Amino acid sequence: MKLPSQFSLEYLTTAWRPWALVALLGAVLFLPFLGSHGLWDPWESHYAEVAREMVVSGNWLEPTWEHSPDQSTERKHFFSKPALTLWMMAVPMKLFGVHAQDGGIVPGLEWLLRLPFALMAMMGLLAVFGLARRFFGVAVGLLAAVILGTCAQYYLVARQAMTDMPLVALMTTGMSLLLIGGFDDQDRPRPALLYAGYALLGLSVLAKGLTGFFLPGLIFLVYFLVSGDWARIRQMRVFRGGAVALLVAAPWFVYLSIASAVKGLVDDEGKTFFYRFFLHDHLYRLGQGVHGDRGSFAYFIKQLGFGTHPWFPFMIWASIRSAQKLDRSQLDRSGRVELFVLLWALAGFALYSLSVTKFHHYILPIIPALAILAALWLVRWTRGIEDPGRLLVPLGLVLVVVLITRDIGLMPKNLVDLFVYKYSRVFPKDQALVGQIGFAVIFGLASLALAGLLIFWRSWLARWAPRLLVISALLGALWGGWYFNNAMGSHWSQRHLFDTYFGLRKAEEPIAAFMMNWRGETFYSRNTVSQLRTKTSLKPWLNRHQQKRRFVLVEQNRLGKLKTELSASQKRKLRILDRSCNKFFLVSIPADTLPKE
Repeated sequence: MKLPSQFSLEYLTTAWRPWALVALLGAVLFLPFLGSHGLWDPWESHYAEVAREMVVSGNWLEPTWEHSPDQSTERKHFFSKPALTLWMMAVPMKLFGVHAQDGGIVPGLEWLLRLPFALMAMMGLLAVFGLARRFFGVAVGLLAAVILGTCAQYYLVARQAMTDMPLVALMTTGMSLLLIGGFDDQDRPRPALLYAGYALLGLSVLAKGLTGFFLPGLIFLVYFLVSGDWARIRQMRVFRGGAVALLVAAPWFVYLSIASAVKGLVDDEGKTFFYRFFLHDHLYRLGQGVHGDRGSFAYFIKQLGFGTHPWFPFMIWASIRSAQKLDRSQLDRSGRVELFVLLWALAGFALYSLSVTKFHHYILPIIPALAILAALWLVRWTRGIEDPGRLLVPLGLVLVVVLITRDIGLMPKNLVDLFVYKYSRVFPKDQALVGQIGFAVIFGLASLALAGLLIFWRSWLARWAPRLLVISALLGALWGGWYFNNAMGSHWSQRHLFDTYFGLRKAEEPIAAFMMNWRGETFYSRNTVSQLRTKTSLKPWLNRHQQKRRFVLVEQNRLGKLKTELSASQKRKLRILDRSCNKFFLVSIPADTLPKE
């Protein structure tokens, strides 16, 4: 028997090889240069400091913030996020160490802290591949993994040590196992896969919060209502599975709720765990608005456009085509799964759009579903099963790709905003120029070529469009993850500022943060920085350390306010030591008097 060529589809889709290809894709997209820059403020550095305090104190159940166990300071607890993300950062700190001898953070720690999150992102790709492969074929599975991995919102969040990737990866994997275990053979459900899926949904709750329950529950409810497939509730062991998810998620929440009430534990705003987590960070975010943005139903359409480029118009068209072709009275096994995935995208979009509080990255959990739908339609198109429709449809798809390419080329800030906190923060336009040109070239040439192919929209040439999309998306993801993310990282991190400080300081020379609270100053100083929250608190701090050289971190637009609190001599002697960040300056103020002999 003749062996297949190593470049044939038959060879690549045999047994373990497609799984290895997807894992390799994730490794190439997410792992290189993962630790090439410091932790982004405020989320990465905030969670890292809470995790560091877990390691230092030995208490991994009651998270604290800005608390040093060896000092007589008041314990301020951190109740905004569940424990899993914190544990994922605390474990590498415990295993490999966190404290450098000079008083700072050990070099290279960022790579270790981000690695578990990148591995989670790889797991998400494998889950999407496994689900699509099982019900729609290997080609759809591979393309779905490529689409998901090359969506900017996914590959950028994959490089962030924040709560969203564990939530999305665990939820996606859990949902995939539930569908494979409960929809694969109607007469023979697979309990092991079902219970594993429910357990992963429980872990997703520990990753970010109750959305790990709410979103899957909403999707299943809408599916049963639309399909009338009520018998599957029993086959999928929904109630026993829900109990498994609860057993996985609940113990930490129950413990901290009781401990907070009994011990009187409060956060830095005096809120108990129950009030902060369940009311403030869930109910009030949904119904009243807490932090973040506000917006209409169209808010996330814009973010999906930037976050899934160049796949966005194909995702939308694929969703429309799936909705048009599904007849619930004639659904086979794959048809039911396609309906479920479609409702996954629609119900998720509705849920996050209803929330008053909006952040760009909130919409991330529906992108895996959209990736599967887009892959399914594109594969059907290339095989002649689907027709792109009248000329207006392919031209419309290309037009959307061109318009989003234009916007990213003009202002790549839209990509950074997909995962940062404060969207009004000054963007480093000059430093982003190279990245801007790269995106414009990659997606611009792809848009022109795509438009040229679709001129022949009814010929075999048009079927090269998906291949062109794959190539351009891969190039864009490599450019965005390998170069652009790192080029921007130094402007949202304080790592290099503290490297400068620890390289210059002598024993007992203090550092303060003037009128800022971006979290990075707390982590990288190991909570030794003095927080000067008001303008008038500067002068007393300077006087307390008047016989030492003093270092101050200050936002560039507040340097003038800092100078108004200095004496004429101090203003004259002030030196800006580090200008490498577009947000902060590191300055030094020499001792006011010479130390006595």
